[in-house]
Amino acid sequence: MGWIIVGAIFVVILLLTLGKVTIIFDYKDDLILKAKYLFIPIVKIPADKPKKEKKPKKPKKSKKKPEAENPEEAKEKPKKKPALEDILEVAKLAVNSVGKPLKKIIKRTIIDHLSIDISVGGEDAAKTAISFGATNFAVGSALGWLDTFFTLKKPDCINITADFASEETKIDCYCEIKLVLAAGIAFFFTFLGRAIKYFFTHDRARASIRHLV
Repeated sequence: MGWIIVGAIFVVILLLTLGKVTIIFDYKDDLILKAKYLFIPIVKIPADKPKKEKKPKKPKKSKKKPEAENPEEAKEKPKKKPALEDILEVAKLAVNSVGKPLKKIIKRTIIDHLSIDISVGGEDAAKTAISFGATNFAVGSALGWLDTFFTLKKPDCINITADFASEETKIDCYCEIKLVLAAGIAFFFTFLGRAIKYFFTHDRARASIRHLV
């Protein structure tokens, strides 16, 4: 019976780690970001602010601050600035630790349900035409960059039009960025292991961290 319970708990944990963390990017006049795990919402930016009832303000009592008896003792000793060599060594440690794991986790990040709708406007027809061509080039380059580094699914809609009757450019963009929780956990432990290995195999890194801490 005990083994069945342990096995059931293991299966549940395994299924939870295979769930996806989703970040929803929604831009239409204002930017809205939402993060959720499976169907559970985690955070929303900007957050919905609950309405608060206004309370009557109470008159504040004036309080005199006590004077410092010894102003010389109140002064803090100037802190030593960190050496540039120490900062560079710690930066080297971070780059060495995060380099390969970061590339892997970025490639495992899925961009899905991408939708871009841009209506290009301008002051006159010539500027609108130039902006329309530049926008097409920028969007095409961005899609190529995303497909190179991330896992880009087939976009739902890419629509770029020129509106010669409008002076404003309107942009609507939506996408969902997904990552399996297990990949995030693997990234964390890989980064931690590489950082610890670098720390114990490089005397200069240990000395620099001690100086900064």
